Amino acid sequence: MKLGLAWPVPSHAQNQSHLWRAFVQKLYFLLYRHKNGTNFWNLRVKGSMSKYWKPGSERPTPLLVDDEEGGVLFVSNPASSSSSSQLERLRQRLPVYKYREAILYLVENHATSIIVGETGSGKTTQIPQYLKEAGWAEGGRVIACTQPRRLAVQSVASRVAEEMGVKLGEEVGYTIRFEDQTNPGLTMIKFLTDGVLIREMMDDPLLTKYSVIMVDEAHERSLSTDILLGLLKKIQRRRPDLRLVISSATIEAKSMASFFHIRRKNLRNDAIDAAPNQEPAILSVEGKGYTVEIHYVEEPVSDYLQASVETVISIHDKEGPGDVLVFLTGQDDIEAAVKMLTDEYNYSRGRSSDLLVLPLYSGLPRGEQDLIFAPTPRGKRKVVISTNIAETSLTLEGVVYVVDSGFSKQKFYNPISDIESLVTAPISKASARQRAGRAGRLRPGKCFRLYTEEYYLRDMPSEGIPEIQRSNLVSCIIQMKALGIDNILGFDWLSSPSAEAMVRALEVLYSLGILDEDAKLTSPLGFQVAELPLDPMVSKMLLSSCELGCSEEIVIIAAMLSVQSIWVSTRGVHKEFDEAKLRFAVAEGDHVAYLNVYKGFLQSGKSSQWCYRNFINYQAMKKAIDIREQLVRLLKRLGLTLKSCEGDLKMLRKAIISGFFAHACQLEEYSPNGMYKTLRSSQEVYIHPSSVLFRVNPKWVVYHSLVLTDKQYARNVIAIDPAWLIEAAPHFYQLRKPNPALF
Repeated sequence: MKLGLAWPVPSHAQNQSHLWRAFVQKLYFLLYRHKNGTNFWNLRVKGSMSKYWKPGSERPTPLLVDDEEGGVLFVSNPASSSSSSQLERLRQRLPVYKYREAILYLVENHATSIIVGETGSGKTTQIPQYLKEAGWAEGGRVIACTQPRRLAVQSVASRVAEEMGVKLGEEVGYTIRFEDQTNPGLTMIKFLTDGVLIREMMDDPLLTKYSVIMVDEAHERSLSTDILLGLLKKIQRRRPDLRLVISSATIEAKSMASFFHIRRKNLRNDAIDAAPNQEPAILSVEGKGYTVEIHYVEEPVSDYLQASVETVISIHDKEGPGDVLVFLTGQDDIEAAVKMLTDEYNYSRGRSSDLLVLPLYSGLPRGEQDLIFAPTPRGKRKVVISTNIAETSLTLEGVVYVVDSGFSKQKFYNPISDIESLVTAPISKASARQRAGRAGRLRPGKCFRLYTEEYYLRDMPSEGIPEIQRSNLVSCIIQMKALGIDNILGFDWLSSPSAEAMVRALEVLYSLGILDEDAKLTSPLGFQVAELPLDPMVSKMLLSSCELGCSEEIVIIAAMLSVQSIWVSTRGVHKEFDEAKLRFAVAEGDHVAYLNVYKGFLQSGKSSQWCYRNFINYQAMKKAIDIREQLVRLLKRLGLTLKSCEGDLKMLRKAIISGFFAHACQLEEYSPNGMYKTLRSSQEVYIHPSSVLFRVNPKWVVYHSLVLTDKQYARNVIAIDPAWLIEAAPHFYQLRKPNPALF
């Protein structure tokens, strides 16, 4: 059987309706509604904080924890036994304290205040408290503080609740995706992720319950941050009483101020007299770091990995006491460096094992995480080799020396090939400054940069590429459509995304039936998909399963696909890991294997020991259970019922195809190395080694995503019957008739 594409491009470019037409109608309709919806929060912390704990539970001991988005954060608790007066003295020692009155004055008199605060200044934890003390949370109003990462939201909320002497989840709360720890009517300070605040606009487009919204870590320029900033600028035109605080360690303050400068003539007539100064105010807050000596290489290095190892050895031989933090790109580089340092230094040189070399990356087993923050044994030097997560998200208490390779791994999405790649790319000057600052948090330190000073001054970019210019925009587009913003291309972006990425996103949504030919949300499917906090393809799969009678199983699969990884690191135990995977493997593919893992976890009584024996991430499984429960509630709210397919894997796979039919591949005949070609664009792809179908090579498969490393790999793969593609998407595929001339 041969299949070909057979679907038109949506005519979104012809839709030139005014940007505000649908949006403003919704705004006025909901202007005086006070609806308490689900809220989600994120916050990043600088310096020492208390570890996040759930309301009503015993405070845990300090621990390093994983974030599904790839972050790892350790939060120490230096004041866990301190009195309120001691906490207050600690607060007053923070550099931001001396700017308290200035910050409150700017917020009172300016619609937008831009706070440029160095790492360790205390801006993240203190500014929301200053605003609350000044009365911005009175009368049922709420102060919001957003961050790009979920784990930081939990951690900072914990710290602020402790400093205020209140229970987490009451006066101080947080909301992240699939978790809400707030109390409507009681919560005054609320921490959440940028993306969750955007979702709140679907119920309350003017965010009427918030008096002040603080957007922290704006310099990271995440996809959700850029969208949020554009939406908040529009809301300010309708709500002159709303105050914005844009906070960051490093930010182009003048360009941000220019973006938020709203002319008074653009405000509503009845709001002009009451409007504060529309020209954004800028305030710089000093940090509390120590002096850091910067050292550069004289000539460019040809192998940053080898150079990093040699630099660590040189530091250990020539420098005084103090731990070392090395910045590399990812798990592969980190593990290689750990092995090189352990083998070459401790054994090849005949030395005693006086270097304690530890890796730090997302997905690291919990036991190894604990070692990173344990006190360094007497007579040893700790060397932590980390990804860029250690730039801002944590403080390693003994670090005096930093080795900066000058590189990091970044995600780049190619809208032409529809491939998201993890690319090793040079860092920016902003990142270089953050890395150097890690050496000066507790005492004077040294930073060894493995690039030349000339490169840093002349060639290194000042800022990194914003995520919105290197990301898949499908989820972004559907959120904006749900808010009534039809003219996406005319939206006021801080940095404009590429036209190719926009077009690809619109095409994908049109092919799924989520957008119509006028690029508007379809009813009911489009609006239902917008209600679900999932990738639109996963949402379409889940909604289709309700019709196909397999929603009980698909909702589990959707939850499992929503966590970062259910498998733990397998360094040195590849054989045992492969054997564990075979216990859950099935011929149908990864999605059914995930279903088997989930059922096995439940049958074990949610045992952590069962997870350990099977190389499964216990925390990820607990999170998957929570996500499943919330998705079930959302489906019921949409009026959909759950039903089991009772082992009918054909229906299960048809439901998956309904969302991922565009990701179909066919095995190349006589291919010795298992090469597939995508039906859409004839790209060469291979099944990822982590898949249960690796080396099985079914003739037809559908994948969840493509990643580019040494090859183009398909992840989360399931075997299919090609006839199901035409059944699921007749607008997308058609049978290709053979050419009579060939016979």
